[in-house]
Amino acid sequence: MEIIVRPTQVSDAAALCEIYSQPKAQRETLQLPKPSLAMWTQRLENMPQGVYSFVAEIDGKVIGNIGFEHSQRPRTSHCASFGIGVHDDFHGLGVGSKLIETVLDLADNWLQVKRVQLEVNTDNEGAIACYKKFSFEIEGESKCGSYRDGEYINTYYMARVKV
Repeated sequence: MEIIVRPTQVSDAAALCEIYSQPKAQRETLQLPKPSLAMWTQRLENMPQGVYSFVAEIDGKVIGNIGFEHSQRPRTSHCASFGIGVHDDFHGLGVGSKLIETVLDLADNWLQVKRVQLEVNTDNEGAIACYKKFSFEIEGESKCGSYRDGEYINTYYMARVKV
């Protein structure tokens, strides 16, 4: 099963709506439940400068997404962050890793990004292990950093600094 990563297109809005409607994606990302097709279409039509989006496909089906934001502020232009989602039916197949590889290549070889940072729920062990595989380290913990399923949860700040 080959995973193909390509730039996101506006025509991918319905697939992203499906990905972020999945229970695990809703639980582990900051997306709200029941995203609308109109919201995703608008996001994809109006990408801000410095934001890059990619999707992962298997057999022509979009099953993952990563949004990468390169800071446009002069004093933090060496920094970037990302958010990622994988369709619940495709976890554990390397989809997230393939998407992360794509944005790290962009950061390291094309954008002169030294620091890539992210936030992750402290109980999302699979994602944390994946990030550590790419040399991300936990830098701190935010108490009540996010709200999910009617309760506050802690989040980790993780980063990879290219030396």
